[in-house]
Amino acid sequence: MNTRAKSRRAWRKVSESLSGQGGATATIPKTAIPHPRDAGALPTATWPVGQIADYSLITRKGEPPLAVREFDDRFEAMVEGVRMTMKAVDAAEKSPTAAMYLGGALLGGAVGSAMSNKREGAMLGAGLGILFAALLDSATQDGRRS
Repeated sequence: MNTRAKSRRAWRKVSESLSGQGGATATIPKTAIPHPRDAGALPTATWPVGQIADYSLITRKGEPPLAVREFDDRFEAMVEGVRMTMKAVDAAEKSPTAAMYLGGALLGGAVGSAMSNKREGAMLGAGLGILFAALLDSATQDGRRS
């Protein structure tokens, strides 16, 4: 019988191996590792792709959580922060306009959170950053048209 500490250790090893791989997904047979709930994972909801359940497991403080999808015969694990960052970088590389909007949202969110210690300040700042990026985008497009 697995203890909680052994389960957490097993899932921490999976998280550490995935952290260095830049957004990779690990497929693990159910018989090879304890269930994520035994390690303290919390149920979450993601886009349905045939899984039974989704879990989020914080393996170490300050690191992105490990997202685990449970299927009939296997688990699929990925470090969620890495995947989201890779998607943002890909979007910025493909489109300079997307990079400008993303930068505006990030800069505005940073300024908003510096001005207020509440989540609403960061969200308002991000919204204003996107608005500023939209105004800048329309101003540069008008200049290119004339």
